[in-house]
Amino acid sequence: MEFAINNLNAEVLIFQPYLASPSLETFGILEPTICEAISAEFIQGIKQVWSEIFKAKSLLYWHSHHIDIQQIQPVILVQALQSAIASGTIQVFADSWEIQATHGLEVSIDLGQIIPDSYLIYPENYTIQDKKLGNKIIAYNLDPAITKVSYTNTWQEVYHTQMPIPDTLPALQAFFLPEELQKEFALEDKHLQLLLELTQKITKEFPTDFYLKWSLFKRDSDAEPQLLITDFKKLQKDYQNLEKLPSSTTEEKQSIEVTQKLGLSTKFPDLKNNNQGNKSDLLSESIANLDVPIIKGIPVSAGKVTAKAIVIQSLALQLEEFPEGAILVVSAVLPSYLPLLKNAAGIISEQGGITSHAAILARELGIPAIVGATNSTQIIKTGNYLLVNGNNGEVHLLKEQKNYPQEMDIEVTENSLHSQNFFPIGSKLFVNISQINSIPKVKDLPIDGVGLLRSELMAIELLENHHPLWWIKQGRQSELIDLMVQHLSQFAAAFAPKPVFYRSLDLGLFNSSYQQKTFTQELEELPLNYSRDQGDRYRQNIHPQNLTQELNFSHQTNYYNPILGQHGTFSYMLEPSLVDLEINILSEVHKLGYSNVNLILPFVRSVEEFQFCWSRIKAKWKDKPNHFQIWIMAEVPSVLFLLPEYVKAGVQGIAIGTNDLTQLLLGVDREKEEMKNTFDARHPAVMRAIKQLISQAKNAGISCSICGDAPALYPEIIDDLIRWGITSISVNVNTVEQTYQAIARAEQRLILAAARLNNG
Repeated sequence: MEFAINNLNAEVLIFQPYLASPSLETFGILEPTICEAISAEFIQGIKQVWSEIFKAKSLLYWHSHHIDIQQIQPVILVQALQSAIASGTIQVFADSWEIQATHGLEVSIDLGQIIPDSYLIYPENYTIQDKKLGNKIIAYNLDPAITKVSYTNTWQEVYHTQMPIPDTLPALQAFFLPEELQKEFALEDKHLQLLLELTQKITKEFPTDFYLKWSLFKRDSDAEPQLLITDFKKLQKDYQNLEKLPSSTTEEKQSIEVTQKLGLSTKFPDLKNNNQGNKSDLLSESIANLDVPIIKGIPVSAGKVTAKAIVIQSLALQLEEFPEGAILVVSAVLPSYLPLLKNAAGIISEQGGITSHAAILARELGIPAIVGATNSTQIIKTGNYLLVNGNNGEVHLLKEQKNYPQEMDIEVTENSLHSQNFFPIGSKLFVNISQINSIPKVKDLPIDGVGLLRSELMAIELLENHHPLWWIKQGRQSELIDLMVQHLSQFAAAFAPKPVFYRSLDLGLFNSSYQQKTFTQELEELPLNYSRDQGDRYRQNIHPQNLTQELNFSHQTNYYNPILGQHGTFSYMLEPSLVDLEINILSEVHKLGYSNVNLILPFVRSVEEFQFCWSRIKAKWKDKPNHFQIWIMAEVPSVLFLLPEYVKAGVQGIAIGTNDLTQLLLGVDREKEEMKNTFDARHPAVMRAIKQLISQAKNAGISCSICGDAPALYPEIIDDLIRWGITSISVNVNTVEQTYQAIARAEQRLILAAARLNNG
């Protein structure tokens, strides 16, 4: 053993498990182990890799593929491991090559802690068809205490952190990447070209359908970086219906052949299983303690919780039937479910994206939530005990309630800014809020007020599951005004004298096609002269059946995006009583002495819509204070071309809503899980639009805030926002701290850059 270790001439080794079968895919099932190159660690590494075969997820995999565990032929590839400048993977197909890359070793990719850089290569001429900068915050490399050599990358010396390392990776150290490096691709162009040339050589032996891992490293500090292929795997096209493992060892031979050609170690210890016990007992035990998720979705609100599931597949469920502390499992989170969310321990939704209303609500309420969880209402049954992990999007089925580990209860992280002597910032930081119980979480934080009070989310519980127009048409407008004033006043009082920007009701949330049954019934209760349009469409005497069909509430409609429907200020023009409702609410709040409340009009499509609302406000609210401000949401792309006209009409500020602006500019539905990779506020078109809006607002002398999820989801854009001259940034309750720190860092960098420029 000592001789074999010495032959590898390395301080650190990686043990990579394989199966001899060419027909069985094991990526993501058998994980590698990394350890120090000494005898005791070597033996432990072998045991650790061997145990991978008998872990619960592996045993379930063998069982689901009807594989006799005694037929498995495991082999272990032992290689020297070196610190890397960059690393990643490449998948080669006949029509495309897909490359992933990150700084340091690829561990951060394997652990799902970062989004790697990605490249799409056209193999005919090796041109780059597409490339995207990832979100690379963390990197891994060998622990310098073990290697006893200087850092491979200069940033390691400054940015190493004491993050917990998995038990299988004790010889590594984690690093936070400096922000300037996060904005760079991990691979320089010349090294990308080198990777393409090396892959091209491999395709001469294996033309297509393979996967390899690569690493860019230096043998010493003065040497040129070199590429190393660390793993190779032929991709199998069909491995789903296996009756037993074939005896061929083609895959093993191919892996050995490739590694030999590239000069890698091919030490395969001869491991035999002589004491496996009863296979059936092993499988039963593993399934009883299963650590394989039954569902995987998009994590949109952090935390872990274990509780009983309640599956809702019908709008007929009465709210009182939902027990407090249960996990809500639904096809989509409807606005009428808000009372349930307040009592829920966690949320699983089949529909929705990271900026969906369900995600926004869950983050404010501090509830672990997963969206885009396909078929969850069919897989999960009411009464199942679940572990919902809002950190990684996994749902696990627990055998019994008594199995709940205490440490898996909801994880709450106290906001450390409460107790910090925080560094002052020049830019204004606001908070997005809608729930009264969120006020204590943020009112003492270093914020400058409320940048977005979403009235429709604040009002849903007050509305008692009724459409706002229902209250008006039923003659209960005064009652609704009183309820809204009571709630809005609590926000105004909590943050006074800081400003509160109240966004008036946007009916898009209520008109969602997800609520077809409830609101179709309510619309049928409205008077027959309810007017839908003021143009050349029907003006009076619209039959309720026709009305609901025109509003896309029919059950026959398979897809409907409410953003394109009747909402925003357009609905105010159609039903002026909605504007009057808002005027009365604001007037009453100001009469109570809360003069810090201002108005944002939602989803303004045209200057005419704004003029209609503003004229009505001035006419109806005679004692409106002079300091009262009226803003508009800048989320419909037409505002890019009309902002000067809006300012002339009276607009005093804009709030950039990146969620809707992104989906309208890119033609992407933010509520659809399958479009999650296309919905990206960092897209050049979106960033250019934001820059243009900030510039136009500065030139016009009005305020410009950004209040979508983009600054929190992509903190790297904050530098640009500050540099362009954004007036304020408004973020959700759970991201105030990280945004404050990001703003402080961005301002310091701008100050340093200006000082260096002045010093010549």
